[in-house]
Amino acid sequence: MKKYAAPKETPRHLGRDFAIVGSSALVFLFLFFWIHVHVLGLDLPKTTILKHRNADWSTRVDRMSRELDRYDNELTFLEERDDRIYRNVYGLDEIPRSTRNAGFGDKGRYDALEGTALLDIVKRLDVMEKRVAIQSKSFDDISGIQRNAGDMAAHIPAIPPMNTDPSTYRLTSPFGYRSDPILGIGKLHTGVDFACPPGNPIYATGDGVVVLVKQERGGYGNHIEIEHGFGYKTRYAHLSKIFVEQGQRVSRGDCIGLSGRSGRITGPHLHYEVIYRKDYVNPALYMDLDIPSKDYLEMVKVPKEQ
Repeated sequence: MKKYAAPKETPRHLGRDFAIVGSSALVFLFLFFWIHVHVLGLDLPKTTILKHRNADWSTRVDRMSRELDRYDNELTFLEERDDRIYRNVYGLDEIPRSTRNAGFGDKGRYDALEGTALLDIVKRLDVMEKRVAIQSKSFDDISGIQRNAGDMAAHIPAIPPMNTDPSTYRLTSPFGYRSDPILGIGKLHTGVDFACPPGNPIYATGDGVVVLVKQERGGYGNHIEIEHGFGYKTRYAHLSKIFVEQGQRVSRGDCIGLSGRSGRITGPHLHYEVIYRKDYVNPALYMDLDIPSKDYLEMVKVPKEQ
């Protein structure tokens, strides 16, 4: 019968050889990285990978920033064109730059991005998103007005407020700076004065809505304000009678009152103003006093008692 042979023991010197080889490898590896980094000035492999990734992201951020610059310029062009042309033509106020560039008010919105290259990009995107929304709303407003643009000619105050027969009135004070007849100081005369006896019919110079009917002892006296839309408003002052009410819609040529001498006044007359986008403008630019009286009376609705 064959006898079982026990395994021979591993020689002790072989274990010592493995330990020496392992230690030598670690020393060599440490020496390699030390020379790689401190002598040759090279990066560790992981550092090299991270730098490549960082450079890639920096390139992407720069590209996004350049694209945002381009979109910002195009949006600014549209905003300026909107304010200076479209909104101006239809009598709408400009949208303040502070409103367009307001962005978002949530202070904690960007906490997670603090210290990163994306912070500025995200902030710019938020501001641009709001600017686009405001511009879109502005174009919607203009589009709505455009649908009624055919009515614009009827709304603009374009006829004299009273009969053009030269025998019924005389112009005493044009628009502009003058010496106030009561105070005696230089002051802007915000309208034109038609000197005439009390009782002359006064007509709406354009379609609109009566937004103010007021009676007072001083100032304008009994007066009317009509909102015409498209940025225009007219005022008729020192009346003796008023035939309209606040909120009433009127058409060009409707008789709205009679001339008089109410308020702060030196003599009976009609004080007539044209206001465009909250600024007083010269009414003479919006009416033709040379229209023959007969043609004028065909355009307006003469009161029955006349």
